[in-house]
Amino acid sequence: MSRALRIVVVADPLPALTPGHDSTVALMEAAQDRGHEVLVTTAERLRIRGTRTWAPCRPVTVVPAVLAGERWYAVDDWYRTGPERDVRLDDADVVAMRTDPPFDADYLAATYVLDRVDDERVVMVNRPSGLRAANEKLFTLRFPDLVPDTLVTADRAEILSTVRRWGRAVLKPTDGMAGRGILLLRPDDANLPSILELATARGRRQVVVQRYVDAVDEGDRRIIVLGGEPIGVVRRIAVPGEFRCNKAAGARPVADHVTPADEKMCAVLAPELEREGILLAGIDVIGDRLTEINVTSPTGLREIDALSGTHLPCLVVEHLERLVAARRA
Repeated sequence: MSRALRIVVVADPLPALTPGHDSTVALMEAAQDRGHEVLVTTAERLRIRGTRTWAPCRPVTVVPAVLAGERWYAVDDWYRTGPERDVRLDDADVVAMRTDPPFDADYLAATYVLDRVDDERVVMVNRPSGLRAANEKLFTLRFPDLVPDTLVTADRAEILSTVRRWGRAVLKPTDGMAGRGILLLRPDDANLPSILELATARGRRQVVVQRYVDAVDEGDRRIIVLGGEPIGVVRRIAVPGEFRCNKAAGARPVADHVTPADEKMCAVLAPELEREGILLAGIDVIGDRLTEINVTSPTGLREIDALSGTHLPCLVVEHLERLVAARRA
């Protein structure tokens, strides 16, 4: 590009990140490698001054992780930050909201503060209104032909009768991540009423219940979607004695590839993702069923690059460069 981009990354504190795993760090490495300025801040430090969004930011320099076999390794002292300065986010080229869920009141407030960034000038990854609209467990329901049978309710009796009808089901909280709070429901489990009592806070909290998809025995597939196009895939296989296919639950990543079925599914999703301003997403697929659309801080870039020899973070940064160039034009 004619000049370096200024990229502001709103993420969890740097010491809390895992550089050999986190896609946020991989994206910062790729931006740095292409000569761009990377600034970091956290969601709670966002503020509105007048009518515009500001944040105290620090420039960051990252020591790139090294691939050895199928794993990334980073040094303990993997980043350096410069002096803090106040930045009006309208003066950035890209603002990337990469704070991990839960999508709670604090997260919601941060998206409202980010609404005051001029997205006619700044590329937002992802648009704050889209983050609010695209609940990661419920956004899939906009695509009824793609999802498993689904029930969203706080009614324990309705969940019980549904589980008995389906045989097995999976319960998910509406605001979780990394497999936290996901439960396997069986009609013959004597603990089922107690499980539902806890999960629904005695009928006061809605949960998502989906029919169990037998193909989960072959793992689930995380597909990275950039600008509506699938760019990489990893299959995640649950460890013995576990049904959750999340890396945080110990799942084993296995190499995979983009298929015509993936392209067809993403073609269905793309118009809605574009409408909501979702540039980067990670969709989860079991068999031919769409189970989640992750939009807050989708991960999987490190695993896909390690297993498939791709360079997905670079593709993401190049895509952002093109979008910024179009705005400048």
